Amino acid sequence: MRHIERLPEPAILKQKHDEWQDKFEQAKKQNPKARPDSTKYGNPGIRKNLEDCSYGKCFYCESKLSGASKEIDHFIEVAIDSKQAYTWTNLYLSCSNCNDKADHNTIPVNTALDPCRDSDEEIQANITFEDECICSQHGSQKGLNTIKKYHLGTELLDMKRGKWLRHIMKDIIDIQNRMITDERSLPTKDEQQRIKRYMQPDQPYSLMSKVFLEKNFDHLLEAAYENQK
Repeated sequence: MRHIERLPEPAILKQKHDEWQDKFEQAKKQNPKARPDSTKYGNPGIRKNLEDCSYGKCFYCESKLSGASKEIDHFIEVAIDSKQAYTWTNLYLSCSNCNDKADHNTIPVNTALDPCRDSDEEIQANITFEDECICSQHGSQKGLNTIKKYHLGTELLDMKRGKWLRHIMKDIIDIQNRMITDERSLPTKDEQQRIKRYMQPDQPYSLMSKVFLEKNFDHLLEAAYENQK
């Protein structure tokens, strides 16, 4: 999870919000179990803005999304507040794993992290990683709640994150081999940027990558290039 800056409300939602919300409220009067129309809040213009907010990643677990795996989650569930069915700030891009979250009665949203509200500093103060395994930072209850609510510790996510770490390691080994061949003790500036690229928010699992690289390869990240001039 990384902090997400939400883009302005899509034009289609500004135009249609009241109409869509009114229709949903009428439907609920007929059937209390009625759900909002996913073809409306999943409108291509809305979906595109959400994808742009998170670089095409799940807001919660940072998995890159494609095709049918892209789902739109109501951060505050419609069963809790039906008036937020078509509210822009309540719509989050999610993978199917995270969208199958624990409900509000089990873990309220205000007891877990919110990528659109919480800063990167706040997120990292509550969750961290041991290699591909996510865990709470210093036993943080908010971190534990976040992991449980959005199922961030599933075997599937461990496999995906582990695969990404192996990809990073392959790149680092290549850089280290080049350093040995060139008889260098430090990476070049381009090599350092190549490593740091994995920590940027447009990359999959960027928080995990940041924790992993800073813990294991800090000497490469902090190389003093002045010594190479």
